[in-house]
Amino acid sequence: MTWTAFVDASFYWAYWTLFEAMWIGMLWMTRSRVPGRAVCRIPGLRNVRRRACETRVDALLAVLAQHGVPVGDRPDRKQLVERWHGFVAGTCAAVPFQTVPLLIAWAPFLPLRPAPNDAGLASLWMFVALACYGTVSITLMAADARAVAVSDAAGLVTAKAALFLEVLVLPAGQRSHYSALDTQGRAFSQMCRALRFQARYTTRELPSPLRERARHDTERLIATLGQHVERSLLSEGEERNNAVREMAHVVSSVLQHSCRRRDQRNSLVVVGGHLSASALAVATVVPAQAPVFWHRVLRAGGWLMAAAALFAGAALLPSGGVATDVMAVMGLLSIAAVVPPLRAVLDRARGGFLSGPTLGVGPAAEPCWPSQNSAAPPPATHADEPDVAGV
Repeated sequence: MTWTAFVDASFYWAYWTLFEAMWIGMLWMTRSRVPGRAVCRIPGLRNVRRRACETRVDALLAVLAQHGVPVGDRPDRKQLVERWHGFVAGTCAAVPFQTVPLLIAWAPFLPLRPAPNDAGLASLWMFVALACYGTVSITLMAADARAVAVSDAAGLVTAKAALFLEVLVLPAGQRSHYSALDTQGRAFSQMCRALRFQARYTTRELPSPLRERARHDTERLIATLGQHVERSLLSEGEERNNAVREMAHVVSSVLQHSCRRRDQRNSLVVVGGHLSASALAVATVVPAQAPVFWHRVLRAGGWLMAAAALFAGAALLPSGGVATDVMAVMGLLSIAAVVPPLRAVLDRARGGFLSGPTLGVGPAAEPCWPSQNSAAPPPATHADEPDVAGV
């Protein structure tokens, strides 16, 4: 493969990566990356693997009935099928749009094809570029998974809790290269992570006391499930069956609350009240704070990757002209989103147009919630200025 042909392929890769990065970033910032929302509206795609999902749901509900779970604590069949199938189908439908990671599989072999004798150094740079392409593609896949967790945490809980129930009560139907303990431990950790995502992201627009209460209730639920897992792993016979039965009862109640439609779920309850009353009391719960370190690193990496894609597109654009200048300016703005000194310089240069809140950087301002003990709003400074202190 010649260097010219590789540059042409990189040109198309840069444009596709730019589109994918912008698409993921826009859906992440608007909290609209909901898997299955568009797929379920397409007649041909919404029925793909739906019958298999219905069979799995029927098997789960039958086993829950055998374990003595009351009907009031079981998830609704129709809601569970719609939620689970929509989430899985939407996640799988996004894979064809993320075709860039396929470069990791076939592109490393292209430099090994016959090339001119003076292309040895070019082949080395090809391998370096392919390694960078693979890193960017994997990072975009991770960013898309986080965008799904931010936008539809309840759907993520539904999918992970249903999988954990299958591993717990239907071990005979699971085929895995890992041991039973590894499979159960992985499913349990994924469900607990999804529950924490739900407590964090579904309460982002609520006041701090409610966010703290949701996080505390979630930690109590996870501690209760952890105790049941410990009992089931360290006991045998009837005691183990009782632990599995109680754990299936709790997870079934979690599924019942999480599988509701997004436009109908207007409660922070994650498990039935009679089940949460007997949950363990966790002594300390980490308070709600600004985004964690890795969240900030991932967000900064997304901006920098977008800037790199823009600069690459500006450098490889054949015609140049105004499009090259626009892409270069957009790349500079992407870097300014994560570099405060550069943002301050641009802010002074453009008269406040590129301020921090406009770029969406930094912790979001907490909404102002009225309180019964709040003081009366101060009078307006000017007679013609409206009073907005209480808004």
